[in-house]
Amino acid sequence: MSIGIQSCLIIGGGMSGLIAGNILQKQGKKVTIIDKGRGIGGRLATRRIHHADQITGVFDYGMQFFAVQDPLFQQWVDQWLLEGVITEWSNQLSDAQTPCYRGKNSNRSLGQYLAQDLDVHLQTRGITITRDDVGWIVETETGQSFERDSLIMTPPVPQSLSLLENSDIPLPSSIKSRLEGVSYHSCTTILALLEQISLIPEPGWLKPSDSPIWAISSNHKKGISPQGFAVTIHSTPEFSDANWNTEEAVIAEKLFNAASHWLGSTVIDYQVHRWRYSHPKTVYGEEFLALENPGLLILAGDAFFFVKLRPKIVI
Repeated sequence: MSIGIQSCLIIGGGMSGLIAGNILQKQGKKVTIIDKGRGIGGRLATRRIHHADQITGVFDYGMQFFAVQDPLFQQWVDQWLLEGVITEWSNQLSDAQTPCYRGKNSNRSLGQYLAQDLDVHLQTRGITITRDDVGWIVETETGQSFERDSLIMTPPVPQSLSLLENSDIPLPSSIKSRLEGVSYHSCTTILALLEQISLIPEPGWLKPSDSPIWAISSNHKKGISPQGFAVTIHSTPEFSDANWNTEEAVIAEKLFNAASHWLGSTVIDYQVHRWRYSHPKTVYGEEFLALENPGLLILAGDAFFFVKLRPKIVI
């Protein structure tokens, strides 16, 4: 990807933003990434639940694994394998029986690896965007200001559209209409810490049928939670939509009942996480969107096919 710019601000520190940042920095551009989250990586999300001195569950609660669909992305994956950042899981997880990959220590560790040489600002939410003669200026809710001559936005499209509209940044009507047509599935996720090891069969991930559960994963059998029997339960979009405003305890009870066959143990602690934009339902249909007026503005992310590096991600 060749862009005639000297500096770039990237909003969103998920895989798309981090890969874009690495590409641009290797080209000698000054890159800054801001992300509203507490941890880098977006859906490369990992969390810990501490229950007792000897019991800590480690949960990959966003993306569970990914497979490669493009030779360019395979080059990145080969380098990550070489450096011991990721490892193969099981090709049994792929419908096509192709290799599946995960972060070696956790999926968050892949995000941390990609961010290690970048200028990253976490817990930094952009609230307004303006353009002057020099470049784009993004003001944050904490009063910080970032100015770069180009801007890449990688959040879910509805969030990017909202930020642009609130900032009075105009978009051509035809492009705006296409962006408004992008939609996402939601997902409600349970992080369940068990008393005993689960009954989820090896390799530690399965996708039930005829269930409100879209997928269930044993982080212990996966190899990232040695001191705790940590299970991640992802609901179907239909369950999530129907129960989005339901109390967490009720959601947990429903999903634990549905998962009881695979849990086989008492739940000693749990947390609920709601993914409003879990994965795209409809996409923009191009690799990215680049606008040059009033300055270089690029929209990218999982609703696009960013520089053909988009992996097949399974949340």
